[in-house]
Amino acid sequence: MKETDMGERTRQIRASSGQAREIAVEGFRLFALSDGYLDMDLSRFPDVVRGIGDDLAVADGQDLNDMAISVNAFLIETSDRLFLVDAGDGNRRGDSLGHVRAAIKDVGFDTGDVTDLLMTHLHGDHAAGLVEGQQALFPDAKLHVSQEEVRFWNAPEEHDAIQATQTPFALTALEAYREQVNMISPGGSVLPGIATVALPGHTPGQIGFRIGEHDPVLISADVLHLPALQVSHPEWGFLFDADRARALQMRLDLLAEASECGIRLAGAHMPFPGVIRILKREDGLVFEAAA
Repeated sequence: MKETDMGERTRQIRASSGQAREIAVEGFRLFALSDGYLDMDLSRFPDVVRGIGDDLAVADGQDLNDMAISVNAFLIETSDRLFLVDAGDGNRRGDSLGHVRAAIKDVGFDTGDVTDLLMTHLHGDHAAGLVEGQQALFPDAKLHVSQEEVRFWNAPEEHDAIQATQTPFALTALEAYREQVNMISPGGSVLPGIATVALPGHTPGQIGFRIGEHDPVLISADVLHLPALQVSHPEWGFLFDADRARALQMRLDLLAEASECGIRLAGAHMPFPGVIRILKREDGLVFEAAA
């Protein structure tokens, strides 16, 4: 990670809304899609040490008085299917979000071309873009979601006050696609070359998708939100982590694996296009862009 001008990262994130970027991966065409951005401040990381965290964010080009975080989705084209991985936040918060459909068009497709929806989890910034009102925006697509994720959102007694704010988005999406829901378990494959990976912690049923064999990309959902902070300080969890201890262990495990095997990590909130590689240095782990 090299130091950038204060605010440069923030400006880049805001300028990316509705854009698509192809990511080289063996056997498929993979695209990062920008749904837009969320305004952010370091209070969303309850354990952050101010001063240290401020310096890391500024070094990455964030403006501490005007931070933003990307909201990314991903598109996978095969010979006969088109997979959308997560659907963004929709336009419920205004013009800063809801640009996934524009990004799909930027690639050359329409929403009706999407055959399958691969959901990492069902928080609003991933699932609200599946619907408009109560209606499915991808009415012909099959919705793939982990069995544990479906179970969790149908068990309100397990939701604390923060998770309860997300329950309506999850249940609305599941209801809108009730005839097309396909519950999957991690450890299998969607099809050859796209494997499902358990990533619990942020939500109990969060999963990722490992794409390709040689130099693969793991779409790692919300294991990391701000690499500039959490690669060097994985103990700085995110406010919306359902199980903070489990989410921390997941970050530690994923960072260790990625630094050992070199797998690229794609994330829903990493600065667009949202793909990084984790590297070992004498003084710890660092990351670099790897789209």
